[in-house]
This record gives sequence, structure tokens and C-alpha cells, in this order.
Amino acid sequence: MSAKTTFLHEATRLTNDLVHRERIHTGMWKYYDARTRSQGNFQDWQQARILASQTKKGAISRLHAHLVEFEQKATARGTVVHWAKDSEEARKIIFSILERREVKRIIKSKVMTSEEIHLNDHLEKAGYHVLENDLGEYIQQLRNEPPYHFVAPCMHLSMKEISDLFEEKLKTAPTDDPEELTMIARRFLRQTYLTADAGITGANFLIAETGMISITENEGNARLTGALPKTMISLVGIEKVLPKMSDLALFLPMLATAGTGQPITCYNTAYAGPRQPGEIDGPEEWHIVLLDNHRTALLADAEQRDALHCIRCGACLNVCPIFKNIGGISYGTTYQGPIGSVITPHLRGLQDWKHLSGSSSLCGACTATCPVKIDLHHHLLQNRRNAVQERPDPLEGLAWRLFAKSINKPVVYQIGTKLAKLAQPFHRLISATPLDPMRAWTKTRTAPSMAPQSFKDWWKSRNLPLHPTRPTSQTSPTRPTKSHAAPKRPIEATTSRELILARIEEALSDTHPQPFEATAAQKRAVLPAVTDLIPQFAATAEFLRAEFHACADEAAAKAKLAELAAKHGWKKIATHRGLLTDALVRSSGFSPFLDATDGYDRFELEACDAGITECDALIAQTGSVFLTARSGGGRALSVLPEHHVVLARRDQLLPDLPAGYELIQQRYGAAWPSLTTLITGPSRTGDIERIIILGAHGPKKLTIILW
Repeated sequence: MSAKTTFLHEATRLTNDLVHRERIHTGMWKYYDARTRSQGNFQDWQQARILASQTKKGAISRLHAHLVEFEQKATARGTVVHWAKDSEEARKIIFSILERREVKRIIKSKVMTSEEIHLNDHLEKAGYHVLENDLGEYIQQLRNEPPYHFVAPCMHLSMKEISDLFEEKLKTAPTDDPEELTMIARRFLRQTYLTADAGITGANFLIAETGMISITENEGNARLTGALPKTMISLVGIEKVLPKMSDLALFLPMLATAGTGQPITCYNTAYAGPRQPGEIDGPEEWHIVLLDNHRTALLADAEQRDALHCIRCGACLNVCPIFKNIGGISYGTTYQGPIGSVITPHLRGLQDWKHLSGSSSLCGACTATCPVKIDLHHHLLQNRRNAVQERPDPLEGLAWRLFAKSINKPVVYQIGTKLAKLAQPFHRLISATPLDPMRAWTKTRTAPSMAPQSFKDWWKSRNLPLHPTRPTSQTSPTRPTKSHAAPKRPIEATTSRELILARIEEALSDTHPQPFEATAAQKRAVLPAVTDLIPQFAATAEFLRAEFHACADEAAAKAKLAELAAKHGWKKIATHRGLLTDALVRSSGFSPFLDATDGYDRFELEACDAGITECDALIAQTGSVFLTARSGGGRALSVLPEHHVVLARRDQLLPDLPAGYELIQQRYGAAWPSLTTLITGPSRTGDIERIIILGAHGPKKLTIILW
């Protein structure tokens, strides 16, 4: 069955499934409300979109230089960077790493590029045990289905369907409690985190300036994937590059707002290589696979190049009237909705996937909502045009020529409309039957009735002139045409790295680099405003379900910590050496506690009730905690115990994200810790009927004590 036939069959089935449509529509309304509220926090959302678009445009225009810089910076910190020209080569690279490291068990956070290259199927056929750890992805894996939506993979499933699935696959008791369903997944996946030999991740952004990748998530699964296994592999598309670390101050809140309606996601983590000297945890080896897989072909299309600006927020899916009715699985692609319909023909072949560009109302909602201003609905039209130019359909061409001739002959047009009016009562008798020539339309729709009066008759009835004069200066809009450049000589390259870089250079040969860097002042002018630091931090943190205590002095902070221990019944805590932890924890007689300063047993750490850490800074704008592998006692201490407690001084409270990234860069310079995390609230998920549940994979509670 062809991709088009499968698409039409699934789309028809789900369109007629009213229960499915109601479920998706309900979930989308929850998203609309959250998105509207979050956008309202920005001082200027539209200007923020312009800044983000210009930044991505500048990054793509200098893609060659940025990727080379990224590789140099990453390699200098012990990361191994690989280049894969296509899906087959990417799989070979990953297999070679796994074989050399003698990997058996693999834990995998959400990686859309792995779906793109069908990595799981190949790994399982080769005998590897692969487990998805994003809750939605895990559910879809148990169902043996692809993700329904690349942000909310199982949004089409009801609570009962998930309960029945867990009962069948995991042998658990049925339940209608979404929190219990989440905890079932947490319990099953925790053991895999602790025992997996390798972790596979994707990345939301590549940071050229520092050689880091940035991963944004809510559940804590990606953080655990990058903390405990000895081998870490990150598969990333080459288009994900950002020039500067400070660009994250703009892109992280925009990605969250557009994608889920949150002010910012719970965990925004920048990884800078494997475990560094003096660090206590993290992978021994870290490999990054930079994937082309036809991205350079899209880059060469100047007309649609901006589709590579996509940050995979899923906003265009959430507003698309087609997606909301046919569902994500109908598309048969890794990337669904408008963005998927634009890029899939480039990634998998125009003629086989041109039908996706026709599955659009062209309402423009996708373009209007895109946080980086991709001209999506026009690109859908361009795909349609290009498909016809590449392989014209004779019958379709004949039909349009006949239509053009009839519509340009008033007499023929008038006769046709009159005959249509006369035939309308008879058509109702055969509508949607095999005798109906319009059955393809009427089997799922009601044919509209013709107007009782034509526009021409209505015009005449008002004694208006039939041929009004046009201004002489008016010009007809010109139809865009696809440029066909002269064939270029084949690229000669000995390695995939050389090939990809040469393809990029050739694709951008008709352009001039357009670097753009949004200044801190520009970001502050569009991001949520900051006034009083402590009240704003408290309000924002508590809105995101963190617990915040501002204490008068050290003694009050120590008393508050003792109160928390008694309230929550902590039997064992974990911490690390530091000025604040020494003052509040070690001197307070907590016993027993795990000292994770020089290392830890992961099973013992997982059994601790609370992990108490210091931090680098607090961000009033977002209610977030900035910590690194050095200030936070490693990678796992802040994410593995059920309760994370952060200790901070008042002079560590900063106004906004630009100030936070400036501080981190000034403090560490080129000597970045292997992990820098922005934590906002406890771990959470909304994958089960869009109901927010805390403690999906990371801590169920986050408490911040300030004095």
C-alpha cells in the first residue's frame, strides 16, 4: 500500500471517529489556554518571534562555520563527533559504538531523529534491549506504534486505554488514577536507568560557541539518561545549531511557550562533554552524531530553506485544523502536521509524499503561530507546484484547461451554473452513493447548496456597472516560479564530514552570511519583565509548583531544613560538600546521610529521600535554579532522589535569564562543567489526558531555601 493510500485510509477512519476527535480537541483547548497565558507574560511576543527568526536565519547562513566551530569546541572537551550523510551511515556509527563498548541494555530519551532513521527497529533486530523513557514514547513503544505528536506522543489515548495497556504488558492492576499510572511507569523505568549500559539522546540545540548540546524536557528522563550510563550517544540534525550560549535565554522560554504553553520547561540542560576531571558522575564516553539525511538538499532550496529554522515545538500541529481531525499517525511520517508536510517531501521524496502538501486548508494558522516565523502555508503551496512541475498529471492538466476555458467564456459559465442548479435536487438523491460523480467529497461531507442568486445577478439588481475601470497603475501579481540552477559538478569528498560541509557550502553559494546576535537589551525588552526580585521569584516558582522559603538568616534556614525533614519523614538524605551544605546540613546532625562529594553508589542514592544541593544562581524572571555539575554535586544528585532541596544566598538571586547565562560564562569561561541545568519546578508530565502529574521521572518535590 502506497504512502498516499495509507494516509487516505487512516485519515478517513480517524475523521469518522468522533470519540478520537473530541479527545484531541479537548486536549488542544487546554494547550490554547496555557499558550495564551504564557504568551501574555512576554512584553512583546511578536518582536520575540522576529528576534528568534533572525537568529536562526543568521545561524543557517553560516552553518558551515558554526558546525566546524562546534566540532572543534566539543572535541577539545573529549567528545567524539561523527558525521553521518544518511540514515544508514548514522545507524552504522551507532552500532559500532555499541559493539565496541559491549553494550546490551540501552535507555533512550525522546529522539525524533532516531524515529527518522528507524533506529529502534534496527537495534531490536540486532538483539539490543532498547527502552524509551519519555512517558508518552514509552506508552507508544508498548503499543508498537510511532509517536502521535512529537511533543505529546500519546495524546490520543484515554486513561482507560493506558491502564489496559499497562495491565496487559506490565501485569499491573487496572486503575483510573493518572498519578498511579505515571508512578507505574516511573517504577519500571527506574531500574533501567540504574542498569543501562548506554543512553541515547537527541538535542534541541547545538551551541557552536561552546561545543555543547541543549536538551529541554519536563520529566527528568533525559537528565537521567545523560547521568548514569557509562556511554552517551546524541543523534542531532545539523540544522539545530545556535551561535551563542546566550541565545538560549531567548529560545528556551519561546520553545516552552509555543510547545506546551509553559513559561519554561522544568529541565533545560546543556551538556559539555563526558565526565570532566574532578566530577563524580556522567558518561565515560560521549559521542555526537551530526546527521544530514537530505537536510543539505533542503538547504539548497532557497525558496524553502527557512524550514530548517524549525525548533520542533509542535505549535503548528496544535493549531492545524487538519491535524486536529486526522491525527498524527495518519501522516505516516516522523514529523507530522504542517512542518512535516513541508519537510517530508524533501527528506523522503517529493512524488511519494506530495499528498501531504495537499492535506492542508491553507488557513495560515501554522505560519501565524510559528515562533521562528517559518512561512509554512506558502511552502505547502510551493511543494504542490513543484510536484506538478516535476511530474505533471495529464488528466489533471486536461481538467484544469477545460475549467479555465469555461470560466473565461461567460456564456459557457452561465449555462454551466444554470445546469448545476437544475441538477442539484437530483444530486441529493444519489449523494455519497456509487452513482455520485462527487462521491470522493460527499462520502464524508455534505455538498454545499448553490446560492439562489449569482453574484452577477446581485450586481445587476443594484444597477452597478458590469465593467468598472481599473487604475492604470495596477499590476497583476506575478506567480512564483521555481528556479532551476545549472547543474553543478559532483562534489568530490573522501569522508562524510567533507561531503556534508561541501554540500552546505554549495547550497549556500548563492547567499551572503548574515550573522545576527540578539543583544541582552533586546532580549530583556521582549521577555517577561522583572521588578521586585524576591516576590517575583516566589510567585513564579510557586506557580510552577516549587516550594520557596525566604529566611531571615542562617539559623532560620537551618530551622526550616529541620522542619522539612520532620514534615516529610526523611530517613536518609544525600548531599555534597560546600559552604552552604556544610553550614546547614553537616552541622545540623542529619544522620544518616550520603556524602556524594567524591562519588556515590547509584542504588544507594536512588534510595535517599532527599538530595540537598547548592546552586550557581536563582532566576527571578522564570522562578528557576541554575546549577552545574560542580555547584550541584554532580549530575544525578539533583534528579535521582524524590525530593530536591536547593540552598541559596540572597546575593545569588538574579533578575533574568540573560543575566544568568552571563554569570555562568563569566564564572567558568572555557572551562565549562559537563552539565549546566536550569531547573524550574519539580519533574512533571501531562502525557495522560493532559493532566499534570508531578514526579514523572525526577523529583516529586522541589524546595528552595534562600537566606
